[in-house]
This record gives sequence, C-alpha cells and structure tokens, in this order.
Amino acid sequence: MIQKIIIYILGFLVVYLVGGGILFNHVLLPKPIDYSAYFEKQQQFASRAEGMQLSIKKLDKQNVFLKVSVEPYAAGPPEHIHQNFDEFFVVETGTLSLLINGQKRTLKAGESILIPKGTPHKPFNETNQMVILNDSTDAHPTMPSHFAYGLSQLYPVMDQHGAQSPKVLLKLASLGQNFDTWVADVPIFAQKAIRWLLGPTVRIIRQ
Repeated sequence: MIQKIIIYILGFLVVYLVGGGILFNHVLLPKPIDYSAYFEKQQQFASRAEGMQLSIKKLDKQNVFLKVSVEPYAAGPPEHIHQNFDEFFVVETGTLSLLINGQKRTLKAGESILIPKGTPHKPFNETNQMVILNDSTDAHPTMPSHFAYGLSQLYPVMDQHGAQSPKVLLKLASLGQNFDTWVADVPIFAQKAIRWLLGPTVRIIRQ
C-alpha cells in the first residue's frame, strides 16, 4: 500500500513537472517586458554580494550601455558563461582582475578586452581602489537589455538571502532560459533543465 502511494506521488510529480514545463515554457509564455519603460525607473542597481554597482547610461531596443563600479576587494560573480553574447570590458580607472578560461589577467586604465560568448570568465577587484568600467565611446553595448533586467531582479534576492539560498535558484528559474548566465563548473544542460522544471512552479506561486 505504501509503495503504491509513493509510486502515485512520484508519478504525479513527474506529470506535474514535465507537463507544467511544456505548458508554461512553450504555450503560456510570460508577458513581454517593456525594457525602455522599466529602465526609466531603474537607473541603478547593485549587488553587495558581488561588490558591483551598475548605472544605465543609455539603451536601445536590444542592448544597454552601462557604467560599472567595482568596489575595492570585490569578489565579483562566480566564474560563468554567456552562450549568446560577447562581453566587453573597458577600464576607465583602477585595475580590474579577470579569470578567463581559468587564467588570471589584469586590465589597467585605458585597456579593454572582449570576452567571446561561450568563454568562462569572472571579473573581480584585488585592489583597495574602486574600479570603474566605462566605454566612453559606447562602441560596444555592455549587455542585452533582457540580461540587465535579469540582474536587476536577481541582485536584491542575492543580497537579502545569500548567493547560495534556494530563493536565488527560484529567481533564476523565474527568469528562465533567456537569462543567459551559467556557472562554469556545472553542466549547462543541467542548469537549463532545473530552470525549465522549476520555472512553472514559480510562476504559479506568484499568480
């Protein structure tokens, strides 16, 4: 009897997770976000955990241009990968440290680097001076608008509950596959599967 109950419960969970994943990820899609309107009210957002503050300079239909302040001794984000966009760093003041494919590199004021999509990387600050990242020419957008939106949603959860909190995982699930950041030391397919399975539950809870 107990075994049957366990089997029924497991069967229900499988149907719920897979069925919900198909329904909410491919049929009942979230309402599109007007990023221009959103960023008119959200000109700055920051992460105490990562020691970074991002200020909107301008945006177009698809991208944002940011000025980024990196606090002294800021740990920065974990080593991560973007599958669909390159990331361009220009140091205006200070010295930025980077891990790129596990290799450390530093950039000083006036230097820049383009991190190709698919490359594991991590910016951080090893000095006692603030680092300012700013492309004064705006030749390269800093990141896609939807990614900047995701960071502005994720940072408060990280700061309130800690980067390892399950609430952070749920927030990532709610942001879905379009929030294109993946930690480098976990298989990306596993991270995508978790977001795909948990995303519908998060949307149901919030409705």
